[in-house]
Amino acid sequence: MKLKPPTALYLATVVLACGSFAAETNAAPAEGRAFVKQLRDAAATPGGQAIADLTQFPFLFDSQPLQREAFLAKAAPALFTPRVRQCLQRAEPQAEDGRLVLWCKPYGFYLGPVQGRWRLIEFTADGE
Repeated sequence: MKLKPPTALYLATVVLACGSFAAETNAAPAEGRAFVKQLRDAAATPGGQAIADLTQFPFLFDSQPLQREAFLAKAAPALFTPRVRQCLQRAEPQAEDGRLVLWCKPYGFYLGPVQGRWRLIEFTADGE
């Protein structure tokens, strides 16, 4: 079956758009993997300062937008327990909507680009 020119043009546009999208999504995980290494190094460092250095503020925790000092006082000790810190050393990053997620029960940590730099953006708690 021979395609009519408008149909062929449409298909060519779709293929090019998909290729462009694939190139963009493949580029982000490479940068993201480098950031995962930084986060792992930060998680291996005692206290919350190193993790805070990689975090986007305000950081939503307990329905409150926290700035750095409150993050260090409240969120870091609650989220980054010794067990979670250990898990972060081996958690496999999963791509999701241009971001990466590291799952360490009971949390998922979302990493993504913010103004050209990768940051810890948010977390989710698994209810199970």
